[in-house]
Amino acid sequence: MTGSGAARIARSDLVLGTALGGGGQGKVWAVEKRLVNRKWPVAYKEYKPESQGQLRIDALERMVAFLPGQPLAVGQWLAEHAAWPAALVTEGSQVRGFLMRQIPDEFFITMPSGDRKAAGFEFLLNSLTYVNLMVGDVTPRQFFGLLLAFADTLERLHGLGVVAGDLSPKNLLFSLSGPRPSCFLIDCDAMGLRGDWVLKPVQTPGWQLPDGEAPETPEGDRYKFALLAVRLFLHEQHGKDVTALRRMDGAVADLAERGLSRSPTDRPPLSDWLDPLRHAFDSAPVTWPAAAQTGPQRATRPTAGAPTTGPRAATVGGRVPPRTSGPFPSGPHNPPRSTPQRAPSSGRAGAVVFGIVLAIIALIVWQIATHSDSGSSGGSTGQSGIGTTDTREEQATALHTLLAQNAGRRHGVSDAVQSMMNCSNLQENRQVFEDAADARAGLVEKLDTLSLDQLADDLASDLHRAWQSSEEADRAYVRVVDDVSRDCSTSAVTGSSAWQDAVSASADATAAKKDFVAVWNPVAREFGLETFAWSDL
Repeated sequence: MTGSGAARIARSDLVLGTALGGGGQGKVWAVEKRLVNRKWPVAYKEYKPESQGQLRIDALERMVAFLPGQPLAVGQWLAEHAAWPAALVTEGSQVRGFLMRQIPDEFFITMPSGDRKAAGFEFLLNSLTYVNLMVGDVTPRQFFGLLLAFADTLERLHGLGVVAGDLSPKNLLFSLSGPRPSCFLIDCDAMGLRGDWVLKPVQTPGWQLPDGEAPETPEGDRYKFALLAVRLFLHEQHGKDVTALRRMDGAVADLAERGLSRSPTDRPPLSDWLDPLRHAFDSAPVTWPAAAQTGPQRATRPTAGAPTTGPRAATVGGRVPPRTSGPFPSGPHNPPRSTPQRAPSSGRAGAVVFGIVLAIIALIVWQIATHSDSGSSGGSTGQSGIGTTDTREEQATALHTLLAQNAGRRHGVSDAVQSMMNCSNLQENRQVFEDAADARAGLVEKLDTLSLDQLADDLASDLHRAWQSSEEADRAYVRVVDDVSRDCSTSAVTGSSAWQDAVSASADATAAKKDFVAVWNPVAREFGLETFAWSDL
């Protein structure tokens, strides 16, 4: 397919409205006085100059031409499940960006502060207490329903020659407001279409493929789908233990275990997940078992007044032939439809006395995140130039290279913690904490690729624990902002349960960092490498 049929619109013909967001590649605006398919509001993504220099215009043209080139039912289904590029936007002879549909209303949540945010899966990968506060009372059955909807969507995309690639909780949205859970994909220009990519594929820290595996394949999507399934039931944003999922459904857990195989050919296709997920959705309980509700994860908050996803639009829902049934089973909870439907860290227990909390604030602000651009290629496991080495000196040098990537980046989070305690710039601080957590996850992924068997046994495990605990502290700070956004004071910040999580995670990180430098510094001196204080990490 060529891109010769790609629609083009001059930028000067657009009436831009509110800025909707931005990221490493560009910025997104609402577009006034235009509709996609005569019914959906339009958004415009404009690439930053540095991204435009790396842009493959021919691949973007093919993406734009792809949807109208499909049979009507297929094109409608794709448009209803993803913000697919709909038209190129040009300025003179240069392509500046593209138009797409805006995120549907049902894929937003309303925060306690009253702000609306896109309902990314990242909100679901937290303790049940946090999920219930931010999203409402979410059940195991709804989790299985979301996985079923997404497996069906991803399997159909693969059948069309589309690979998600950078599959992460930030570009996958959910809705629980309709009769069945549903999903919506954004950042579609980061997807691969029949082997072509608009920009060089990257991976979100914490969601990389094993052993430096390239993200451009359906097998890579299968791995990340299995990772998502496991982490939904772990109630956290990292981890690969299938035990919690197995307690809910053994067949789905078996698929997840195979999906996490380091061998791409061993991972089951998404079609293999559909029947087990239908059964799990139909039979899952509507409340969490006691094992999932113990400790600070216990879902004790009332749901009255909790944030909810917006009302489902009557014209959105993915009713697509030619399949004779949607991904969801019919049953007592699912009456047949006349039109087919297509479809962390756990909290830490123990209250900390307010006076003690204040006494260790100085300690907490030293737990500084290493922030890096989560959209950069440096997030890709095995792509940083830090390879497996054999000799003791080479292994020490490789580890030093990774430590150096973490050096000198602590002031951003320190300032954000202080600013949060003063109730200033809360949403900006939230982004700092979120970026820092992603950066730490990326460091852990890179650490796991190193061969350190010639060094002290505890060296890698201490550093892994240090950075992972720091990531947990950063994510706890995100939850603090969410907790206090509506009514902020210093006492509300330090009295938040998420603040106590940050205190505990910071203490764990500090202990691990001290253990690490005690072992690292003699090794560094042996080979003339840089030594570190624990606070440098």
